[in-house]
Amino acid sequence: MDKKGTPKTFAAKRTFSLRRDASVGAGIRTIESVFGLPEGSVRLQLPSGRRARTDKKIGALLSDFGC
Repeated sequence: MDKKGTPKTFAAKRTFSLRRDASVGAGIRTIESVFGLPEGSVRLQLPSGRRARTDKKIGALLSDFGC
């Protein structure tokens, strides 16, 4: 029997990725637009719980978390 022909199904209907050189502000806008959320409903924060600055890069934010 041929095992080809059955496509994989994924639980997530929408996928996206943020570039490491993008700013946090651009990431927030991307998340809001992809998931259809109202403006101001997404908040990216530092490990300390403080809000991340919008001009900070995603790569720097990830390195704060050790990723």
